[in-house]
Amino acid sequence: MSAKPSISVSPQRQRGMTMWSLIYVLATLGLLLLVAIRSVPVYLTAYDIRETIEWAAEQPKLKTAPAAAIQQAIQRRFDSGYVDNITGRDVAVSRVGGGGRELSVAYEVRRPLLFNISMVYSFEEKALLTGDNGAE
Repeated sequence: MSAKPSISVSPQRQRGMTMWSLIYVLATLGLLLLVAIRSVPVYLTAYDIRETIEWAAEQPKLKTAPAAAIQQAIQRRFDSGYVDNITGRDVAVSRVGGGGRELSVAYEVRRPLLFNISMVYSFEEKALLTGDNGAE
């Protein structure tokens, strides 16, 4: 008779998580939660900025207004919306082909995460000055 190798099967199988794997999972979830908590205000402000740029582009009286007047109107909206990342002067009013004008702004926001680690968010918004506010 040939000897068969004995394979021992343990009646108890390891189940569940070890303490170290639980700590790892909790630390990962905590870091993701921290990033989310720090990111939400930045994206809410970016949404306000985008809405303000689009609002200004649709105003009929701003279509032919000088750049300084457009920037002042945008700054008033920024002030009422508590936007402090940029100012109305940061919004560029430039000429585009066909005699039209464009509002554009590009900016970065830096927020601390942990110790000396920071998160950097880059945004760029553009809108053509159409003067159409939906009313025909």
